[in-house]
Amino acid sequence: MNANRPEDIEELKKVIRKLKEEKEQLKEDLDKERRINEYIEKKKKELEKENEDLKEQLSQLKSSAPLLGASDRTAEAGGVPSSKIYYKRNRNKGNRKRTGGQLGHKGHGRKKPAPNAPPIHITLKICPHCHNSKIKEAKSATQRRTITDIPPPIHEVYDIIYHRYWCPVCKKLVRNVVPWLPPNQEFGPFIACWISYHRILGLTLPKIRSSLYETYGIQISDDTILKLEKWVAETLQDDYNNLKEEIVKANVVNADETGFRIGGENAWLWAFVNSLASLYLVAPTRGHAVPEEVLDGFDGILGRDAWKPYDVITCSGHQMDLLHVNRWLERTEILHGVEPRTILTSRPMKLKRRGRPPGKFLSFVDGVRAILKRAIEYAETKPSQQIKERKKARKGFEDEIKTLLEKDWKDKDVVRISKELRKRLNMVFTFGEVEGVPWHNNDAERAIRKGVLVRKISGGRRTWRGAEIFQVLLSISETAKKNGENFIHLVEKRFGIPSRTAG
Repeated sequence: MNANRPEDIEELKKVIRKLKEEKEQLKEDLDKERRINEYIEKKKKELEKENEDLKEQLSQLKSSAPLLGASDRTAEAGGVPSSKIYYKRNRNKGNRKRTGGQLGHKGHGRKKPAPNAPPIHITLKICPHCHNSKIKEAKSATQRRTITDIPPPIHEVYDIIYHRYWCPVCKKLVRNVVPWLPPNQEFGPFIACWISYHRILGLTLPKIRSSLYETYGIQISDDTILKLEKWVAETLQDDYNNLKEEIVKANVVNADETGFRIGGENAWLWAFVNSLASLYLVAPTRGHAVPEEVLDGFDGILGRDAWKPYDVITCSGHQMDLLHVNRWLERTEILHGVEPRTILTSRPMKLKRRGRPPGKFLSFVDGVRAILKRAIEYAETKPSQQIKERKKARKGFEDEIKTLLEKDWKDKDVVRISKELRKRLNMVFTFGEVEGVPWHNNDAERAIRKGVLVRKISGGRRTWRGAEIFQVLLSISETAKKNGENFIHLVEKRFGIPSRTAG
């Protein structure tokens, strides 16, 4: 090609222009690639930072209620409420009991009730197999079943007729006033009892109103429901006051408390129980003023948890709930990657993550559990020991655990638990000395559960007057259960309701 020829020069110019365009395009692609790499690097750093933040949040959540609740083995140990446990633990996993009666145990079943109504005869006119109508009854082949049922829900409407009398002294007509009729109401005592019982269960006013209408066809207002409930509580007020006296006179009382809502504000429901009585009290505080007031004059043994306001109660002795002590141990086991164990466990330690087992910590946990377990077995297997022997045994257990607690522990959780146990050493083994004192606080915790259920269903009470009514009704109801009585029947007896069988 001759470079001096015009056509060749034009061809070269075209090539140069094309190369310049390719160069510009490559430059743009290179800039674009560089911007993409810068963006990727920036996003990488952001994601790395976000990953570190998520790791920190995960570490915090591992000890929180929702995550612990997702684990059937750590929920209870971590103190997670039952409402946060996503599924229940199968406690019989691997060794399930056979259904029905157990070998070596006397069989038992529901006692057959005695009929109190006329029998219902079931007859037959045609054979159900061949449709033959000429069948005869086999007199000696009668079969019998006893059925328990309730009568149709039909409400009664009756008149109250007051007989009035002339008093020559007062110069006026007089009539009798009976205690079993609600004042200024068109509803009777049985409706009042029914309403009070369902209020104890935590049913809201709309639910009670709906239930009365759907079941019995009775229309009633919220205001009337509250008035009838108040009337029942006022009738039982003397029984409630007597419960306070019984609690103070008892040899052993267990106490517990839980949150309760009054008009949307925080309050506290307290429970003080023994084998025959349950006393509930709603208060605006969780402080020591409540147990001091209720247990004024109490000289028995107080079963309680580690809540400090109970420390001010002066009585014969305190028994701390050992299940709370074990809960301290279980929570620290979770933090150390050890599967939590019960206070009476005999199974060996099981690690839940990789790493060296925390030997010093495990020796502390196993040592505390071993001493508590032996103390519990002593109290349960030798309940009739003389008081001198029981005092000696208690002193031995206290000295043994004191020696363990005073060792030079380095683990911060062990140091904290040791400090708590040393402060309460005089209330750890009271059950070993005094016969009849439980080593746990289960009675009070089961009692306080009633208030928790009401709180979950209805959210508490709207007013403090309503809370006072609730504490009276719940106290009398739970005490009646312990004494084998029916709450509604008990209220009927307090009212003195007459029979209406006569015409």
